[in-house]
Amino acid sequence: MSVASPHFLLVDDHALFRTGLGMMLSQNWPQSRVTQATTLAQARAVLAQEQPDLILLDVHLPDGHSLLDLPGLRELAPACPVLLMSAEVNGQQILQARQAGVTGFLPKVATASEVLEAVRSALGGQVSYAAVPYEVLSQAGGEGDVPAAVMEVAEADLRLNERQLNILRYLGRGTPNKAIARQMGMNESEVRAEVSWLTEWLGATSREQAHAEAVARGLLQP
Repeated sequence: MSVASPHFLLVDDHALFRTGLGMMLSQNWPQSRVTQATTLAQARAVLAQEQPDLILLDVHLPDGHSLLDLPGLRELAPACPVLLMSAEVNGQQILQARQAGVTGFLPKVATASEVLEAVRSALGGQVSYAAVPYEVLSQAGGEGDVPAAVMEVAEADLRLNERQLNILRYLGRGTPNKAIARQMGMNESEVRAEVSWLTEWLGATSREQAHAEAVARGLLQP
């Protein structure tokens, strides 16, 4: 594997999220190849033909649950690291992921920089669990019961950071990505990735709906 030109297999059935993440990977690894799949069956078909350098796998897919079906994928790609992704993170998922030897676990509310760091870590052979503090996870040692502190942190509600809230405010005003990037000191690709992330986490299908959902949940003032 070349870290400069990795082959990613991105498995997610949410088109907007998948497109945004695929774009972010391509822009940060210009020589990479991103293969996309929307179901576990499609992922298995890809793995039967080729071996990617990293699998980014949504937990909930139309034809199964990735944590339960992971052994089947492992048989097809035993040496390939896996980053699990989920809009909802709870202690049981963290525990199952650790026991399955998953390389990392990403909540879909993670920022673009956190996602990129997790991908870099996975490509470098390092474990990354963005859902809970590493110092807490390390206390579990990967064996036996996970300490109560891990479960409490993992099951805590995920909150949007101030940057994400500001982006949502701009979405409510109909501000285009280029203008958001200029106002917030970001590049446009980061904004696109954040918008895709936010719409997925909020269960929205458009920028306007993402803002409306954030207001409805009390995350933003009307």
